[in-house]
Amino acid sequence: MQVSEQKLTRSNAAAVKKEVLAAAKGHDAVLDLSNVKTLDSSAVAVVLAWLRVVQEQGATPVLVGAPDKMLSLARLYGVHGLLKPYVMMANV
Repeated sequence: MQVSEQKLTRSNAAAVKKEVLAAAKGHDAVLDLSNVKTLDSSAVAVVLAWLRVVQEQGATPVLVGAPDKMLSLARLYGVHGLLKPYVMMANV
């Protein structure tokens, strides 16, 4: 699933999470964040929730276009290791 929003922050995280989790439950194991230009820690929470559901479905998650800022926040919160195996980009 490609997130169409350019912003993924506290203000829209619940709506984005709902869409992302619905796609994951429909066996879409790819999450494309390449459109996201502005984000906060809510983006990390959404991605972790997506990761959990995809894994529960027995699929291998693929995270495409993860913004550097989101990966930096994941490092800050100590969860980068959970995402790293699934990130498809040069700056892992």
